[in-house]
Amino acid sequence: MELTLKFFATFREAVGSKIVDRSFPDASTVGDVLAALEDEYDGLAGGLLEDGDLKPQINVLLNGREVLHMDGVETAVSDGDTIAVFPPVAGGDVDRAPADGESDGTETRTEAYRGISRRLAVRYLRNLGGDPDGPDEEATEIAGDGWRASVAAEKVAAAGAITLTEVTVTFEGDPGVLDDLIDRFGQKAMRAGG
Repeated sequence: MELTLKFFATFREAVGSKIVDRSFPDASTVGDVLAALEDEYDGLAGGLLEDGDLKPQINVLLNGREVLHMDGVETAVSDGDTIAVFPPVAGGDVDRAPADGESDGTETRTEAYRGISRRLAVRYLRNLGGDPDGPDEEATEIAGDGWRASVAAEKVAAAGAITLTEVTVTFEGDPGVLDDLIDRFGQKAMRAGG
């Protein structure tokens, strides 16, 4: 079966390409694919899996959906699927986990915006240097230099029978990077009108 593989940030550097189309045996799982990638690319060796599971802070999406919310590394893949692989967003050694009581240098912030669509939020994040995991209409994860964002939307009651779309963006990354990113994103969202 043929799969499309997308790599972000340091993983893209390790592979030497943003997108790779590759054949895998039928009945492969996400874990099989990741193990094959670790074997094929020296820069990925030991960077994706740990004791048969995803390494901490690694995000893997199958067709735009986080595999941890599916069957993890046991999630089955099918012909034509797309797997996106995101490294941790913090600087430093990918293999090093923070010690007890020590911060890994990242921060997570969640912001809600009304008057814009999820698609428009993805486009703004792309314009701010992010790389979405799919087309703007379908993307849910966007990765940039030193940051990552997850985008979701839902209808919320505004007044009486009036509803609005509320877009929730969860930003993760270096606090200094997030300060600027969230400010610039907020300015774009305010200018969107609605």
